[in-house]
Amino acid sequence: MLMIDGWRLCGAIAKLSEKLPWSVAAILVVLLAFPAALPAEEGNIVVAEPSYRSVMLTGFTRARASMTLVAENAGRVLEVAADVGDVIDEHGLFARIDPTFIELDLQLNRVQQQKLADRNSYDRQELERHRSLVDKGGASQSLYDQLQQTLRDNRHRLEELKVTEKLLQEKLERTQVRAPSGWQVTRRLVQPGQYVSQGSVLGEIADYSTLLLPLALDPAQFAALRRLDTALEVELPDWQRRVSARVYRVNPGFDEQTRKINLDLVLESGLPERRGGLRARLQLWIPEQTNAVLLPAAAVEQSYDEYWLTRENGDRVRVVWLGKGPDAASARVSAQGIQAGDRFRLQERN
Repeated sequence: MLMIDGWRLCGAIAKLSEKLPWSVAAILVVLLAFPAALPAEEGNIVVAEPSYRSVMLTGFTRARASMTLVAENAGRVLEVAADVGDVIDEHGLFARIDPTFIELDLQLNRVQQQKLADRNSYDRQELERHRSLVDKGGASQSLYDQLQQTLRDNRHRLEELKVTEKLLQEKLERTQVRAPSGWQVTRRLVQPGQYVSQGSVLGEIADYSTLLLPLALDPAQFAALRRLDTALEVELPDWQRRVSARVYRVNPGFDEQTRKINLDLVLESGLPERRGGLRARLQLWIPEQTNAVLLPAAAVEQSYDEYWLTRENGDRVRVVWLGKGPDAASARVSAQGIQAGDRFRLQERN
């Protein structure tokens, strides 16, 4: 370090001021006198971070929900309104079963109700006449009581017929096999004219308006997914595009055989089409259990087939190249004696 006392410094400034402005000469002398006062260059020093390895999970899309359509009444199929791949329209009709016998039972029920209502009207009149006769002593009390009981029984019978009418109306409504509007038919197992029994499966439908990607993750992968929070992207390799995704649901159970956690991702914007079987891949970065570290790729020096790092103090360390990091500007390396937190120099690039 160059030491200059006050008098020599003033003399140097006086000599320089003869050729340069006084202020410029003073700054030059100070810089020469105190070179250690300049700040050290820190921009070429980087700190090693824990390394992560890439894990690629692959799955296939599926519908959010599916449903089996079942015949609730036996009969002959009159119409099938949708085929495989069709979308259920706003009316929600999938098939119609012949309602003839139910309609006939409903007509018979209404006739019986009318008949019983007329009978009850006559019994009330008869009961009123016998009440007058009992009051005058012209009829027995037991006969009057019997007529009262008959009227009560007929009223109960009429109520039963009204309940039966409601049951028949409901069965008539269910001869039309309905499905949620907007769902798509995935299986059709019936044809017009075919006889089906009660409980027969007529087809299957699914909701493809929301596509799910089922995955099974081990605890380390699940923790990596949680760290990503909502910033999820899924790759569709067959379509060469990436789509945004989010966690739809997580199974709270645990698969004891595979020791994995089952969850579903919901794929959102950017989908080429909405159907099952789209191959999708999710990339996760898992912390490595080795002594590998993550550094900017510019800190690694390559010499033929060897790779080197330069510590902050100038020592060179030979390392093993493990590949690129989460981005193209980072690198994963490992070596004995280096760990996260060590400081290294960036290599000078020509």
